[in-house]
Amino acid sequence: LLERGVEVTVIVRSADRLPAAVKGHTNLKVVVAPEGHLALRVDEFAAHLRGADAVVSSLGHNLTFKGVYFPPRMLCVDSVRLICDAARQLAPSTPLRLVVVSTEGVDRPDGADPKRGLLERLLLSVLWLLLPPIGDNEAVLPYLHTEASANPHVDFVAVRPSDMVDGDERPYSVFATLQNGIFNAGQSTRANVGAFMADLVTKTEVWTKWRNDCPQLLDDTKKAA
Repeated sequence: LLERGVEVTVIVRSADRLPAAVKGHTNLKVVVAPEGHLALRVDEFAAHLRGADAVVSSLGHNLTFKGVYFPPRMLCVDSVRLICDAARQLAPSTPLRLVVVSTEGVDRPDGADPKRGLLERLLLSVLWLLLPPIGDNEAVLPYLHTEASANPHVDFVAVRPSDMVDGDERPYSVFATLQNGIFNAGQSTRANVGAFMADLVTKTEVWTKWRNDCPQLLDDTKKAA
């Protein structure tokens, strides 16, 4: 977003962990919240959103014992709830664009995705029981699906990548429904996910196409070969 000339506000626990390439950028405003953004009241969080057109969330749990089993156990869905509550309080004339990273392990709430096999459904249920972050991630999309129809001040897109890999931006495709399951996972380069999310923020035609939807993004592996 900074490379596209967008003015960006980030809320972080510590500015020391920001990439060196963005530190001191003229379009970047850094808000330090040592206890995390979830420690902010709705009105405090809303003050940082005032004047913003979009919010981008790529939150995830640290893959450590503490990150998986200790608070905040519902980091993702509580963050989405905070954003929606803040938008409702601000009541912007144009709905806030909320872009979040989801996962191919989450189905569309409207049931449009292909039905998963029995073994895959069983495995996801076991993971949901054993790993709190799975339940957290699964709760985001139903909340957004319900909230978007009830909150006139928020629209959303939940991007569902497949197995994420590092690498340069390359050709990719975006699909309305899942093209694979967890046993035949595809590939989604992080740079592609970031580029698509930036397109949702900066390109009206992309936002209009996917507004209030949950597309899956996959690298075009044949084109990249």
